[in-house]
Amino acid sequence: MAKHSFWERLFPIKHDFHRMIGNQAEASTNVVGYLSSWLASRSVEDYQHLLREADVANRCRFMMEENLLEAFVTPFDRQDIYSLSVEMDRVVQYSKSTLMEMEAFIVVGDTIIKNMVQQLKVGTDLLAEAIQLLKEDPRKSQLQIGKIRKVQFNIEDEYRTGIVALFNSQDPMHAIKYREVYHHIKDAEIFLGYTTDVLHKIIVRII
Repeated sequence: MAKHSFWERLFPIKHDFHRMIGNQAEASTNVVGYLSSWLASRSVEDYQHLLREADVANRCRFMMEENLLEAFVTPFDRQDIYSLSVEMDRVVQYSKSTLMEMEAFIVVGDTIIKNMVQQLKVGTDLLAEAIQLLKEDPRKSQLQIGKIRKVQFNIEDEYRTGIVALFNSQDPMHAIKYREVYHHIKDAEIFLGYTTDVLHKIIVRII
C-alpha cells in the first residue's frame, strides 16, 4: 500500500501476513469439509481429521497473534488482521462443537443439518478463495463477498425451515437436541458473516 511505502523501505515487512491468513482460512474450510464428511460417514477417521485440522487452524491463529506483537509494519491495519483471524476461529470452534454435540446427544444428521453444513462449506471455500486473492487482485477478492452473503441467506433459510418443523414435532426432547445442533451451525454462519465483514473492510481500504 502506498501509505506504508516509506515505512516499508525503512522497516521491511518481516512476516507474510497474507500467507498466514491464507493458511488459517484453508485450515478453517478443511474443518467444515471434514464435518460434512463425518455427517455422511460417522467415521472415527473423519472425526480425528476434523480435530487435527482444528488444531492446525488454532496454531495459525496463535502464530498470527505472536507475529503481530513484534511486527512494525503490516500489509493492512493490524486490528483488522487480528479481527479477521479471531472471527475465522469462531467458525472453526462452532463447527467443532457441532460435531461434539451431535456425538453427545446421539443426533443423526438430518437433511437440514447436512444442507446447512454443505452451504457452510461453500461459504468457507469462498472465503478462503477471497483471502488468497487479496494480495494480488483485491477486486476479484471483492467479488466473493456477495457470493458469501448468498450462502448466509441459504443457511438461514434452512435454519428457519428446520426450526418450524421442530416446533411442530410431537417429541419435545428430539426438538431440543436438534434445535441445539441447528443453532451451532447457524452460529458458525454468523461468524462467517463477521469474518466477511472484516475482509470487506480490508478490501475497500486497499482498493
